[in-house]
Amino acid sequence: AVGCSFYKLVCLFFLGAFLGDITETIFCLITAGKLMSRSSVVYGPFSIVWGLGCVLLTAILYQYRTRSDSYIFVFGTILGGAYEYICSVFTEIVFGTVFWDYSHIPFNLGGRINLLYCFFWGIAAVVWLKILYPLFSGWIEKIPKKIGVTLTWVMIVFMIFDMIMSGLAMARYSIRQTEGVKASTGLEYFLDEHFPDERMERIYPNAIIVE
Repeated sequence: AVGCSFYKLVCLFFLGAFLGDITETIFCLITAGKLMSRSSVVYGPFSIVWGLGCVLLTAILYQYRTRSDSYIFVFGTILGGAYEYICSVFTEIVFGTVFWDYSHIPFNLGGRINLLYCFFWGIAAVVWLKILYPLFSGWIEKIPKKIGVTLTWVMIVFMIFDMIMSGLAMARYSIRQTEGVKASTGLEYFLDEHFPDERMERIYPNAIIVE
C-alpha cells in the first residue's frame, strides 16, 4: 500500500467513513444537544460521503501535499463544495430523498451546500493532508501484505453488501411513505420486517422524502 495505491485508498475510505460519522455525531451533539445517527448505511457507523470525500481529497490533492496550507484550503473548499453538491443531487435523483438541507443557513446554494460548510471542507483538506494522512498512511503501510490484501477485499465485499441493503431499505421506506404499498414479495416482507419505519428514521433522522 505504498504511495497513493488502490489498497491504501480503500483503507482510507473506511477510516474516513468511520471518523466522518463519529465527527458529525459529536458535532450534532454539541450544536443540537442530541445524539443522532449520521450514518449513510444500515450496518455500521459509516458515512459514505465522508469516505468518498476522503478518497477524493487524497487522490486529487496527493500531488499537491507539499503546497502551502492556503493553497490546499482553497482547493479543498472548492472541491469539497462541488463534491457535496453532486452527492446531494445524486441521492435525490436515485433515492428520491434529501439527506441534508442547508436552506436555513446563509449563503447556501439550493440548500445543497453553503459557504460555511465549504470552508469546513477546506479546513478538513488541510488537516487531512498535513496531519492525518501521513499518520494513517504510515500505519497502513505497516500492515503485512498478505493480511492487508485479504482484509481489504473483505471490507470491500462487506461495504458493497451494506450499500446494496441500505439502498433497498431506503427505496422500500420511500415507497411506504409516499404510496403506502403493502409488501407483496419475499424481499419486501424481509425489508419491512428488518427495516421498519422506526429503524429507518433512527438511522436517517434528517431524511426528507421527495414526492
